Amino acid sequence: MKKTRELIGDAGATFSNAFTSTPLCCPSRSSFLSGRYPHNHLVHNNSVEGNCSSAAWQKTAEPFAFPVYLNKMRYQTFYCGKYLNQYGSKDAGGVAHVPPGWDQWHALVGNSKYYNYTLSVNGKEEKHGDSYEKDYLTDLVLNRSLHFLEERSPSHPFFMMLCPPAPHSPWTAAPQYSGSFSGVKAPRNGSFNKPGTDKHWLLRQPANPMPNSSIDYLDNAFRRRWQTLLSVDDLVERLLKKLDSVKELDNTYIFYTSDHGYHTGQFSLPIDKRQLYEFDIRIPLLVRGPGIKAKQTLQSPVLNIDLPMTILDIAGVNLSTVNMDGQSFLPQMAPSLRNGTERPFFLVEYTGEGYSSQDPSCPKLGPGLAECFPDCVCEDAFNNTYACVRTLKGANLQYCEFADNEAFVEMYNLTADPHQLENIVKKVDPSLLQIMNQRLIKLQSCAGDTCRNIR
Repeated sequence: MKKTRELIGDAGATFSNAFTSTPLCCPSRSSFLSGRYPHNHLVHNNSVEGNCSSAAWQKTAEPFAFPVYLNKMRYQTFYCGKYLNQYGSKDAGGVAHVPPGWDQWHALVGNSKYYNYTLSVNGKEEKHGDSYEKDYLTDLVLNRSLHFLEERSPSHPFFMMLCPPAPHSPWTAAPQYSGSFSGVKAPRNGSFNKPGTDKHWLLRQPANPMPNSSIDYLDNAFRRRWQTLLSVDDLVERLLKKLDSVKELDNTYIFYTSDHGYHTGQFSLPIDKRQLYEFDIRIPLLVRGPGIKAKQTLQSPVLNIDLPMTILDIAGVNLSTVNMDGQSFLPQMAPSLRNGTERPFFLVEYTGEGYSSQDPSCPKLGPGLAECFPDCVCEDAFNNTYACVRTLKGANLQYCEFADNEAFVEMYNLTADPHQLENIVKKVDPSLLQIMNQRLIKLQSCAGDTCRNIR
C-alpha cells in the first residue's frame, strides 16, 4: 500500500495505537456508525438475530448515526460499498431500506463480494455480473465516488464513505494483480505457529505445529488479500488526484482505516479475526487534512468509536448534543485547533458465536462451534465471549474476562511480552488484578459521558 501511505500517512498523521472496540465486521461497523460500544448499540454478531442490520438496529441506532448529524449540517453525503453484513436481506427490510442521513446510497447487499453481487442504489435493486470493466466492486466504488465529486454542489460541504470489499474473502484480485506477490508467505515471527497452552480453551484446541495444509491455506490467503489491496491503493491515488483537480484536496480530511485486524497463523489459528489479541484488535488509521502536520506518528490510543465523534467535531457539530461513547481525536491530530485529553484505558468486547447443531465445515465436532476451517480448527464458539480492558498510559497491559464456565481470565504485559505469549494472570499482584477488574466493570456499564470520564 505504498501510494496510500505516501498520500495519506506521510501527508498527515499515522496512529500507531488504533483499535477496534470489537474484532468482527458487523458489530465493529455498527460501532463506527453509532459511536457506541457494542454493549450500547447491541449488535452482537453478523446475523440478523445478533442485531446486524436488524429492525431494532434500524429503529434505535440508525436515526442517531453520525451521517444524520452531517445531513442536518447540510453536508452532501455519499455512501458506496459494503454496509452491514445482513443489509438488504429480506429480514433486514430488503434493498428499499436506505438508512437516514445519506443523500446518495450505493450499498452492497450482504457480505463482501467482488463480482456477481447486488447493490441498493438509492433503494432500488441493481444487479452486477462478472465483467471486470463494469462490475469489479473496488473499481465501481472508485468510479461512482469520482462521479459524485463531479456532480455535487460546490456551495455545500460533502462527506463520502467508501467501503470496498478488499481485503475480505473471497479475495478476488483484479486481473492485472492476480500474479502479484508470487512466493510471498505470511510472516513467521511473534506468535506464528506457537501453541496457546495458557489461553482460553478455544486457543488450546488447534494442532501444534500446524499441518502443512493449514500453512499452505493461510499463505495463499495472505497473498490474495494483498493482491486485492493493490486495487484499493489505486483507488486512493485516483481519488486524491480527483480531489486535487476539483481544488478540494487541501480542504478535505481523509481517513483510511479498517473494521478489525486479522490473523494468519498466530497461535496456530489459520485465518480469521474474533480474538482478543493485538493482531485482531489493532487497526490501521491514517489521516490527512487541514491543520494536520505531515509525517506525524501519534501514540495516543484511538478507537473506532472515536471516528464519528472526530468527523462531527470537524463538521462543527456541538458534541454535547451527540449520544456517543467515543471522543474526538482532532485535538491529538491538530492541537492548534482544539484541546483534548487522552483516555487512560478502554474496552474491547466480543460475543462468541456457534452453531446450535454443528459447523458444516467440521460436523464431527458437534454443536456450539463456528468457523471450523481449514482442518477443523475452530475460530469461534458460544463461550468465546469476553471483555477486556486495555491500558497504554503508564503500564502497557491487557486484562480479559471470559463469560464461560471457567470464568477464565487472561492478562498480558505487552511491554515485556508484545506477542502475548505468556498469560501472567497467576503471577501478578492480586491488587493489580482487582484494579483491572474494577476498571472493566465500569467500562462494561458505561454510556456516553461516563465512557469518556472513567479514570
